[in-house]
Amino acid sequence: MHKKYLLLSSLMIASFALSNPASAASIINGNFDTDLSGWSTVTNGGSAQWDAGKAVLSTGSDVAAQSSVLVQGDDGLFSFSNPITLGAKDNLFKFDAVFSVLATDALESGGGFADNLQVWLYDSMDSSLDTRIATIDAATFNSSFSFDLSSFIGRSVAFSFELNDENDGFNSQAALNNVRIEASPVPVPGAWWMFVTGLFGLSGNWLRNNLKNSILKTLN
Repeated sequence: MHKKYLLLSSLMIASFALSNPASAASIINGNFDTDLSGWSTVTNGGSAQWDAGKAVLSTGSDVAAQSSVLVQGDDGLFSFSNPITLGAKDNLFKFDAVFSVLATDALESGGGFADNLQVWLYDSMDSSLDTRIATIDAATFNSSFSFDLSSFIGRSVAFSFELNDENDGFNSQAALNNVRIEASPVPVPGAWWMFVTGLFGLSGNWLRNNLKNSILKTLN
């Protein structure tokens, strides 16, 4: 009987260890369900607004760096009143983006770089650690993006989406959704799988032996 309880307890512990997901730091309102709450916006000729469950950044007339900006963990003025602290397992930054080319921009001569979306990580304590995570051409096909944060674990940071209006002759738009921080999957070592498999094998033997004993008792 004691062996039975020991076996079942071991199986429960193993099952919990395999099924318990790693927690991650939280992005507030990363799905933009009803508005842009939890985010700050800064504009320089462009616009940043909510539309149908997405955060939409648009460029405006003429060339402008940081034409429209969406940031969380900061108010856009580097006060860092509510930074995001990255825990030990918070090593992936993910989001979806849909890019669109709008009308031509008569104030741009064209021939320059394409409008682009830059993704920045700003460190609340050390500006030398500020990092441009990515620069994505606004002509990019709609896609999902994932970036490694492992080198920033333990830091308190802000994440900023910055749409730059370049001299390409067009206005552009980026619709963002499903912004989140996740833990990367942790592979289970082969030895652990062997251990769990062995436990389940033992449980099978225990059930078979119990069934056999029950049948023998019935026959006797």
